[in-house]
Amino acid sequence: MSQPYGAPNEFGAAPNQFGAAPNAAPASAPGAAVPAQAAGYEQGGGYGQGAYGQGQGAHSQAAYGQAAYGRAPAAVPVQNGPGYGPVQGSSAYGEMSVTACRMCGSVPAAPATFRGHRGFIVVMQFLSAEGPFCRDCGLATFRSMTSRTLVQGWYGYASFIITPITVLINLFRRGKVAHLAPPQPNPYGPSRPPMDPGARLLMRPMTIIGLAVPFALVILLIVAISQSS
Repeated sequence: MSQPYGAPNEFGAAPNQFGAAPNAAPASAPGAAVPAQAAGYEQGGGYGQGAYGQGQGAHSQAAYGQAAYGRAPAAVPVQNGPGYGPVQGSSAYGEMSVTACRMCGSVPAAPATFRGHRGFIVVMQFLSAEGPFCRDCGLATFRSMTSRTLVQGWYGYASFIITPITVLINLFRRGKVAHLAPPQPNPYGPSRPPMDPGARLLMRPMTIIGLAVPFALVILLIVAISQSS
């Protein structure tokens, strides 16, 4: 028997000609249980949330999300060695600097400062010679300034005390240059022959005279006091 157009069929659903979705599920009666959705197309691993959504499908965030394109790759540790950069103290990237003598340019040399003093009764003068010095130039400077101080440094009330202190300072600093190796030409710069150290300090006539000066001054002072009394 023919049914009017638009009338419900025997299953209670509208005919599937124009507006109805294909394979629509039949309407459920009030209070009836709703059948579970198919796992293959909704929440399962085919095309639902499992495949392209937030789940564990093959093309989820684990493949194209934070791990592959979102996060930066792990940093590679920088190694310090011959294959990755200069090694501290290596001369492969430049010449190593050396300390050369200030007077002649020879090596080796050591930093040192020798001092001198002159007393002029009411005024005084302080002298100094700064290094670095090689062995020969350092000994020559030490002997020259010390012997001159012994001759010229006693004349004055304060100079009578400053002069022996200056000599002791020079004696202490002498070891910085006396223990150096013999001077050699500087391979990294110009140099010339070093100074002649000359005779030893106590073998110089000026040193002998300088050591005699304080004793002579003391004797003269004693004689003057005895005659005045």
